[in-house]
Amino acid sequence: MLNATESLKSAIAESVQVSEAGTQEQGKPGSPSSTVCDLAEANAFCEYHGKPHVPVSVAFGAERLHVCRLQGSWDLDRAVKENSDALFRSIRKLPFEDTVAEWDDLTFQLGPRSFLYADKNRIVGFASTPKEAERLVAQISKTCLKSPAPTDGTFYLIKQGRYDIECETVTLPLATILNAEAFSLHYGSDSTQCHQDFVAKLRQRTHGLAIFEGRPGTGKTFYLRHLMGVLQESHRFYFIPTSTMGVLSKPEFIGFWADQRRIHDNRKFVVILEDSDAALMTRGSDNREQVSAILNLSDGMLADFLRLQIICTINCSAADIDPALLRPGRLLCHRVFNRLDYAHAVRLADSLGRKLPAARDYSLAEVFAGHDADRIDLPRIGFAV
Repeated sequence: MLNATESLKSAIAESVQVSEAGTQEQGKPGSPSSTVCDLAEANAFCEYHGKPHVPVSVAFGAERLHVCRLQGSWDLDRAVKENSDALFRSIRKLPFEDTVAEWDDLTFQLGPRSFLYADKNRIVGFASTPKEAERLVAQISKTCLKSPAPTDGTFYLIKQGRYDIECETVTLPLATILNAEAFSLHYGSDSTQCHQDFVAKLRQRTHGLAIFEGRPGTGKTFYLRHLMGVLQESHRFYFIPTSTMGVLSKPEFIGFWADQRRIHDNRKFVVILEDSDAALMTRGSDNREQVSAILNLSDGMLADFLRLQIICTINCSAADIDPALLRPGRLLCHRVFNRLDYAHAVRLADSLGRKLPAARDYSLAEVFAGHDADRIDLPRIGFAV
């Protein structure tokens, strides 16, 4: 009996021979034109960038192949349980510390030329006709669609995958949306109108840039969570961590947004770049590509196509960032998050059932902690005088 590797090699060899034969037949009178499958571009397990993986490529060769995709949140455990006999390829993540084992990629073969691929965010059907491919997807979607957990907001964590750019769904806990009284306690009575004006701009404008400036702990991220809940029906929020800011200048980034736009064309997109000081500073050799990417995405010809609203949080002063980013027409909002004066901090602390230890200004983080921020006394290094 051939092992898995030998079987795969044999199947590929047979497919190549069939393709070569088809190519030789081309040009002869009465011979049909055929398409040659490039198996070098295929992947053993996953469907990516619209290219079927090896089992699909081998099964269909140059014959008719139709694909149907559906985005969503899928219960892979249930998919395996209900179709265990048809499971053809799989990738499973083993538990690490307090996590549990989970399926990552699944491929089911439901017939000689009938395949279904699934991961947590999409299912893809492969068949000889468009109707059959759609039927495969519709059949599994009825039983394996996850019911959304109650949430006050959702964002999508962008990450660089092995083959392309991916996004992971992150749901926020309940009560991240502040009522009017709580919002005023957190950010001051004069902040309500500023918030309403900003929300109106996000609903009206298709693209642009907003900058949230403030020292750590002053409530920039807390406000973003509130914003995600307020706009959850009309907007999709995408978060790019500082460590992966380089995706802004990658060619795949444009393709990722184009795919998202095709799927969610009825929603506005907001991209969050947290702690993006380095990416916004006046252009130099170390950040030129990132600044240029933000300029193009927020107010260039590319912005007309992608329609992205970008929110950057910074800890430095706006005076230090590239002047081109502050140009009127590009900048939707520049908001400074300040520390709370003592009277304001006391009102917020009282509402939380906390007492403040000293009469001074406080950050939101310090009020929630209920004590002064811990200080580290660093050794002094220098020359004695």
